[in-house]
Amino acid sequence: MLFRSVTENITQYREKGLSLDAACEKGTDEVITPMLSSSLTTIAVFVPLVFMSGIAGAIFFDQAFSVTVGLMVSYFTGIMLLPVLYKMIYGMQITKRSLLPEAFHRWTQGKGIENWYERGLRFAFHHKFLNLVICVIVFPICVFMFYLIPKERMPQIEEVEMIAKVEWNENIHLDESSKRVSQLFSAMDTIAIEHNGYVGMQQFLLNKDKELSTSESELYFKTKTTQDIARLEKNINTWMKMNYPFALVSFSPPPTIFEKIFVTGEADLVAEFYPKDRKTIPSANQVKEIVAKMEEQFGQKPLTVPFQEQINFSIDKEKLLLYNVPYNQVYQLLKTAFMDNNIAMLRSFQQFLPISLEGRQKTVNQILNETLVEVTDPKTRQINYIPINELISTRPAQDFKTITAGKNGEYIPFSFFSSDNPDQIIEQTKTEYRQGNEWDISFSGSFFSNRKMLNELVVILLVSIMLMYFILAAQFESFLQPLIVLIEIPIDVAAALVLLWLCGHTLNLMSAIGIVVTCGIIINDSILKIDAINELRKGGMPLMDALHEAGKRRLRPIVMTSLTTIFAMVPLLFTSDFGSELQKPLAIAMIGAMAVGTIVSLFVIPLAYWFIYGRKVKTVNA
Repeated sequence: MLFRSVTENITQYREKGLSLDAACEKGTDEVITPMLSSSLTTIAVFVPLVFMSGIAGAIFFDQAFSVTVGLMVSYFTGIMLLPVLYKMIYGMQITKRSLLPEAFHRWTQGKGIENWYERGLRFAFHHKFLNLVICVIVFPICVFMFYLIPKERMPQIEEVEMIAKVEWNENIHLDESSKRVSQLFSAMDTIAIEHNGYVGMQQFLLNKDKELSTSESELYFKTKTTQDIARLEKNINTWMKMNYPFALVSFSPPPTIFEKIFVTGEADLVAEFYPKDRKTIPSANQVKEIVAKMEEQFGQKPLTVPFQEQINFSIDKEKLLLYNVPYNQVYQLLKTAFMDNNIAMLRSFQQFLPISLEGRQKTVNQILNETLVEVTDPKTRQINYIPINELISTRPAQDFKTITAGKNGEYIPFSFFSSDNPDQIIEQTKTEYRQGNEWDISFSGSFFSNRKMLNELVVILLVSIMLMYFILAAQFESFLQPLIVLIEIPIDVAAALVLLWLCGHTLNLMSAIGIVVTCGIIINDSILKIDAINELRKGGMPLMDALHEAGKRRLRPIVMTSLTTIFAMVPLLFTSDFGSELQKPLAIAMIGAMAVGTIVSLFVIPLAYWFIYGRKVKTVNA
């Protein structure tokens, strides 16, 4: 944009009959101040974004640094080096040959594009109040679209692969787990074209973030199309509910670098249940009741902590007194009987391997019946042996397999994935479970992190707009003229949001970058145009003539800047590789904002200038 403005300005002065040296000098001198303001306003958009938290701030930091350095280098190159190069090239009298069709060359360099602009400007001034009404309506549309469009941290990448993590939530053997996985694969063969899985513990050196137990499986699925992924998830959930209702299933994208950085597989909403009495441990039955109730209320089963089956032993102290058996003797016998008799520890580099004595495999009842306790008759001093089963009682129980803790202590998480209405879940959960005295509840998840990111973005963009206003007020020496430029931003943002919504995309970090970049670029056109209008009016030209003449001077730079930006984004819409999928929302946002912003710069900005200064001119003439 900066280079195009300088070259176009020099060319226009040459067409007026000035010499090459004079045209280079005057054409460059005329745009030094507005180009500096354009660069500073663009920098003012990016620099405040550095203060965003999380990954957004990290991305914007690099972008703000590169944009700031690039714009300042571009500015000094444009005002110092470009005029010299222009003089050197055009001073050689080299015949120019265009690679574009002759008709396009005549339309852009001749009167074709200017005639088109004149007709459009006349139409805008003939329908002044209609255009004014449209501009006023755009503001509530911008706010409405901001709340209407779905929001997320990063754009959804079209995947044909999926990872399903299954916790059977039962004490099962490895063979039984493999059997269930094979049944699941057979049931999903109509949708998945490829599948594979890990069952039980894997002895790998890498990827040991979370080792699988014998009751866990990590399954890989691949489908033909992206649409089949949602259908596959639904079928897996239905199959699990019918065959193994206690199983816990979670879905996530394949573990790519993108996924590890941006964590797109995070739950939408996590309800964290803290026991009010921190000393009390909630039972498995309590958690199961909450899961069943939430599934009935919200139509989806939340993912919670897995359970493990266990047997609780209770030593009968009265019988210990009756048989005169020490408590520690029974305790040590139970430890030995259940193979908890460690005799040594083998240390090898960073590994610690316990060595235990172990007998043949037995059932729990066999162990309890065959393990004998030495009993001494207090009267006869005769030694007898009784089964340990006589001194203890057993009962089956369930306990949590994992413990989850946060800054407020241990809690029970209830995770909701792909939730359509998180606000409803939050309100109903608060109403239902905060009435008693059992739970303290807090919430987390991507729903809150996305909202925080967007709220920060809104606040920082407002700060950027204020910075731009002060910069423009200093350049134009007016408090009204900066408003003419800044009126373009909500119009461009509304256009970008509407196009994103129509194309089925969301407001995310990438589309937000596209909107910010476009707003920083497109207002440069308006700054240069208003500066040209002011210069012409200072020279004594009437207001309407100044509007038309300034529009013609800045017409080709504005059109060419918009066309080159839009054409650069179009290829991203028709490619399906990983990078293009990530940048597609950015491209759509930039195309929408750039297309509408060009029309605003060409026709709405002159009209807004006339609304402010046209009445003053009429009053003075009267």
